[in-house]
Amino acid sequence: MRVVFAGGGTGGHLYPALAVAEELSARHAGFEALFVGTSRGIESRVIPGSAYSLEVISSRGARGKGLAGKVVTGAMLTAGIMQSMGIIRRFSPDLVFGSGGYASVAAVTAAWLMRKTVVLQEQNSIPGLANRTLAPTAKRLYLGFEKARGYFKKNAPVIVTGNPLRGAIEAGPGSGARADFGLNEKGRVLLVFGGSQGAMTLSRAAAGYLLRRTDIQAIVQTGDKGYEEIRDLLAVAAGRVFVSPYIEDIGKAYAAADVALARAGALSVSELAAAGLPSVLVPYPHCADDHQTHNASVLVDAGGALMIEDSRLDADSLSAKLDPVIDEPGLLEGMRGALVPFQGMRAAAVIADDMEKLAGGEAR
Repeated sequence: MRVVFAGGGTGGHLYPALAVAEELSARHAGFEALFVGTSRGIESRVIPGSAYSLEVISSRGARGKGLAGKVVTGAMLTAGIMQSMGIIRRFSPDLVFGSGGYASVAAVTAAWLMRKTVVLQEQNSIPGLANRTLAPTAKRLYLGFEKARGYFKKNAPVIVTGNPLRGAIEAGPGSGARADFGLNEKGRVLLVFGGSQGAMTLSRAAAGYLLRRTDIQAIVQTGDKGYEEIRDLLAVAAGRVFVSPYIEDIGKAYAAADVALARAGALSVSELAAAGLPSVLVPYPHCADDHQTHNASVLVDAGGALMIEDSRLDADSLSAKLDPVIDEPGLLEGMRGALVPFQGMRAAAVIADDMEKLAGGEAR
């Protein structure tokens, strides 16, 4: 079985595709996956270190461009389609899997023109422009959230699967995770992260909060740009706070924490739910269609998360939300319980089953 995975740019588009590739690799000894993306996206750093190959094409986003920018985007898209047709012709995949973002458009369009079977995976509760545009080319649309269904035609070939997650996160908490971060097994632990790039709004608010609450331990992922500032701010908390630009094994961080402060990207929300980790979510205010607010509302409405607007986030507002959760065991346990229905969805396995059928293989 051979599959081209088209998409990337951010971890939210790349990691679900990787999770599906890993599931299919585990099932088929001869499985081959080829990722198609751009040199600017996270895929150019992650895929070369994986078991899969990467082909780079020309592509860039279409939102917010002037007339001249749109002309350049159109030219790059045309070039990307031609490049993708060559890649698909050489690799000869059974399916082409689009995971969204501008990096997926050229390859999925090329696959459709070449009459290849196309499937799309949409992570967000409000589908992105790429997947909304490409939906008519797809034999199947795999949705991370039920809310996304309403953005496609009624007869669209939709399956709500949840978002495919890396196996370490779906496996659940591990023992001794706190020791990996130099933390004590006693007391509450706050996990702070803003996606792979970090989020200084979250890191600064958390730093102010942690300097007040000296009884709380923390794991703080800052991103490269904010690392030195936050490290210096929290130097006095050495021994109870772990600060890093990036956490490679985020599953261990989830297992070590009691509560999280995070952005509300689709993958982050899905991972928090799968890990059963209560959270305070701060949607990024400048994302397309305000989709992070809608992502966050899925967990907030269920009772597994709280939400703060980015413009209102500081140490005081964070204290007002977090203190009751940390100080009242019943409230924390209630939020954990509210996340149970989101766990065990096994999205990667469901998607792999369906892809095998579409490719003419036998589903497990």
